[in-house]
Amino acid sequence: MAEPHGEERFTEDDLRPSDEELRARRRSLADRIAATVAVLCAGTLFGGLIALGACAAPMVFSLAPAPFSGNAMGAAFARWDRVAVAGAGLLLVCEIVRTWAARGRSRMLVPRVRRIAAVVTALCAAYIGTSLSPRINQLHADGVRRGEGDLGAELDAIHKRAELVGKLEAVLAVGLVALHVLTLRTRDDEDEDEEDAPAPLAPGPR
Repeated sequence: MAEPHGEERFTEDDLRPSDEELRARRRSLADRIAATVAVLCAGTLFGGLIALGACAAPMVFSLAPAPFSGNAMGAAFARWDRVAVAGAGLLLVCEIVRTWAARGRSRMLVPRVRRIAAVVTALCAAYIGTSLSPRINQLHADGVRRGEGDLGAELDAIHKRAELVGKLEAVLAVGLVALHVLTLRTRDDEDEDEEDAPAPLAPGPR
């Protein structure tokens, strides 16, 4: 039976997702990947700080004599600082990806707080790794002991500053894990993106 003139047949192509729907799905996938990587980075930062600062350092300084204890922990923290700075940098990359994926929702309060926390965490890691730790290691290498003389007082002050910044970094890292989980894209968010996409035209004469 011949089809009426000018009428188009409904085909499988009409059921395929539009370009905007495909872009929304890609954004959702990118958001989930970035959130997963960010949670792993933040968890690593927290775990490393607790393992070195709260567990290893007190035991090493109490059991090993100076200057061996200072040299050992200085070498350990120097290596850890490289990991921490790299992880903090990756956190910022994840924030860029998640901000792009969220589009308008990136201006909401919780994502903004998350971005600020990520930037401050990165600054803490960079400050410890590029300023505090190298100065501490230099003073230990020069044979300075905490609390002995002017340089000893400086070493003690830098140690306390590093402990304070490290605690702040650890707290922010835990907060980032929670914030990344709270701001994961839900199915409702994906449905809203697809609803915003222009609907395909109905089959038939145009």
